[in-house]
Amino acid sequence: MDRYSELKTVSLSDYQSVVESEDVERFDLDSPARLVVTDFLYHKPLVLNPDVGVDDAIAAMRRAHVRSVLIANGEFRGIVTVADLESRKVLSLATSSGQSRSDLAISDLMIPKAKLKGVPINVIETASIGALLQTLKNEGQQHMLVVDPENQRIRGIISASDIARRLHVSVEINHRATSFRELVEVISSGRDVG
Repeated sequence: MDRYSELKTVSLSDYQSVVESEDVERFDLDSPARLVVTDFLYHKPLVLNPDVGVDDAIAAMRRAHVRSVLIANGEFRGIVTVADLESRKVLSLATSSGQSRSDLAISDLMIPKAKLKGVPINVIETASIGALLQTLKNEGQQHMLVVDPENQRIRGIISASDIARRLHVSVEINHRATSFRELVEVISSGRDVG
């Protein structure tokens, strides 16, 4: 830390007001979608190996203050969220496989890339937050990846909870079952199948 100089500070005794909201950029459904994308060109994503344990992954996500993690072992494999790792699905999988919860790896609970869809970055550049939110709802996903088709790379991520926080509204995304097994899990948990 020796190479950094201390910043000059000022006394706040003469400061009487706080910046009003009209001075801050407002977000609404018609705002550009790019404003709610976590772009990996500017924000390094949390990437974990598929064999990382459930509890270690949750701890890493909490330290990084993120709700999802990309899974890769040299090549992108999928995504897993805190909600996935803290759901009843974990205990159900452990019980059905004869393992303890601590024996499960995040690869056991991830959404594999074959089941994911992404939005191309060039589409994001011209889309609105409303269109993005409608896409998340139609796909039944809390998170969606942004892709760079030109380079075949994952470029960023969009989170329904980030959109809700920025718009100061509640955002309901109902999980859409994509297999009979998921349909049974959705029905037994009482969630809407979308």
